[in-house]
Amino acid sequence: MAEPVPSIDCSESGAVAAEFARGLVLVALVKGKPVTLDSLVRLAVNGFRGGWGAGGELARLEGRVGLSRAAEHYAAISAKYLLVTGRSRLALAPRSLARIASGSVSPIEVASKATAPAIVAPNATLKGALRRMVERGSICAFVVRAGKLKGVVDAWTAVRAVAEGGSEALDIPCSELARSEALRSSYAELFEALSRYGFAALTRGRVYLIDDVSLLKAMRESSGRWISSLRGARRG
Repeated sequence: MAEPVPSIDCSESGAVAAEFARGLVLVALVKGKPVTLDSLVRLAVNGFRGGWGAGGELARLEGRVGLSRAAEHYAAISAKYLLVTGRSRLALAPRSLARIASGSVSPIEVASKATAPAIVAPNATLKGALRRMVERGSICAFVVRAGKLKGVVDAWTAVRAVAEGGSEALDIPCSELARSEALRSSYAELFEALSRYGFAALTRGRVYLIDDVSLLKAMRESSGRWISSLRGARRG
């Protein structure tokens, strides 16, 4: 449920972005320094000029602790990611909580609490989508035209495009990068996508757009239930 934190031995932007994209990584150690996907988004807006700072979205919990304690700590703090260092390095992220809480929190509840995510038009540039992600503090931007959802530009795709294509990639229209993997037609499928990507959209009936910001908020608001479930599992 917690996520392994891979080590990346080089700091070349293309290689780092490729590793994040290949494994849908949210937190990694780049030459021993923690780096988040969110920090890559901020670097990509400026064509990957600048250092590899992790930013304020990463917190740490030192020592060998169990999942229950780590999840309780994560639910109580404001940081978006929690790096747990002990026998191994693990991270907790919004999608981690979706996996943990899948048996005790309804996907309908999560969907109903979602607030407006980053939204871009199909002809918006990739740079525009990245800027919206930075403003929102999220790792995706939903592509919408005339009220209809066309797909999602995710941060993995975006940062890899900029790392490989340079500043010219920032002018790519979002319609060319929009993906559909996180679009779902049922609540059960919606929660599966939230657990995998940290964001998703429900496309049948009432449309819900849920990014990692809304997911984390909903998981923290319902933490009493799934933390109790975790404690029960630990006792059992």
